[in-house]
Amino acid sequence: MSDSGLTVAFQPIADLSASRVYAYEAIVQGRNGESAGEIYATLEEEAKAKFDQRCAAGAIRWAMAAGLGSSGARLLIPTQAKSIGAPAEYLDPILRVARQTGLIPERLIFGLEGYQQLPGRDLAEIIDVHRKAGPLTAFVGIGPDQAGLALCGRYLPDLVKLESELVSAIASSWSRRLVLEDLTPRIRQLGLKVIATGVDSEPVLQKLRGFGITLVQGEEIASPATRALPTPTLRRADAA
Repeated sequence: MSDSGLTVAFQPIADLSASRVYAYEAIVQGRNGESAGEIYATLEEEAKAKFDQRCAAGAIRWAMAAGLGSSGARLLIPTQAKSIGAPAEYLDPILRVARQTGLIPERLIFGLEGYQQLPGRDLAEIIDVHRKAGPLTAFVGIGPDQAGLALCGRYLPDLVKLESELVSAIASSWSRRLVLEDLTPRIRQLGLKVIATGVDSEPVLQKLRGFGITLVQGEEIASPATRALPTPTLRRADAA
């Protein structure tokens, strides 16, 4: 990864109910600070799956080198859903790297970005392959318009990651609070866990506690750190 100019930073997703780090998200950046999504968009179609696989393998190696194995936390790897193709073939080399480093598949989470653009049968196959192999699946990107919620109900991933655009505004926007107040119980009724990103202030964090959301991520929790696993200062949700 370093030879190609790519680096990986890790940002924790805190579980306030247990006062621990639930997972670390791998954030890949290019030589000039480009996001993985920006790099991905410049690639030829045949190179996109290999790029995503290389990012996943590098994230696993660097996370384990930084101490993930003894942390008890999971590793969330953002993945472009449309690059997966045949899910079992796509997953196999990633799990091989995980086994080589001592990371069991059950501690992996694949965050599917752009899942709304996939045909339903492809989305269902990805989730089924993940469940059989061990990793969890998260749908990434439910925002103020609640787009993607119907797919959550139909295909039932393990987790749903809310957009920071929705979360960061709930302390100042009544309309955004109403959206989240409506959205949260609907996701829970499906049996899915909710991850709130964009937690950038204490007021936002307190509003999320009020909604019963305990998996949180953002600058108020901890900033990303390159090749290191940041340890946030946590308080139990019931002690707030």
